[in-house]
Amino acid sequence: MILIGLIKQTWATINNMKALIFLSFVIFLTFLSCSDQQNSPMNKVVIENYASFNLQTLNDSYLNLDELRGSYILINFWATWCKPCVKEIPSLNNLNNKFKNDDNFKLIAINIGQNKDVVNKFVKNMPPIDFIILLDESMELTDWNVKAIPTTFLLNDKGKIIYKVEGERKWDSPEFISFINSIIN
Repeated sequence: MILIGLIKQTWATINNMKALIFLSFVIFLTFLSCSDQQNSPMNKVVIENYASFNLQTLNDSYLNLDELRGSYILINFWATWCKPCVKEIPSLNNLNNKFKNDDNFKLIAINIGQNKDVVNKFVKNMPPIDFIILLDESMELTDWNVKAIPTTFLLNDKGKIIYKVEGERKWDSPEFISFINSIIN
């Protein structure tokens, strides 16, 4: 009889601990959902350096990032073999078209690690792309710390990286359009 009572008491203690662990998990999730991270579609970045590059376009000219100072710039790193990258191109194009008359916003896609012929062939088989595509064939932009593609950065009008996000996004969603509007206006 004492053994049965001890087992019941142990079982009750275990159930109380399960309830406490579950309650702690619920409280943790509640605090997590209240963080600022959830209010922004991109992650705020604090980087002291200013971004820079001088890269080839598909037209054999070069674009230096300094030429775009004064505008907020969304820079998307991608590759033609990356399915999520390819999947988000139409929404990037729609976002670009939404802001095409706003001199305060530019969109650039930087293809990493592929040669111009591969990228040109890919672009010719796509619906028209209205944003700038640059080539980083030898992957020189290592200081951007791109660990996965697609990775997208938002630069302020002085050329400083202020936001970053990794992975495929729906760039023409009301959430992103509102976010971009709130930053550039």
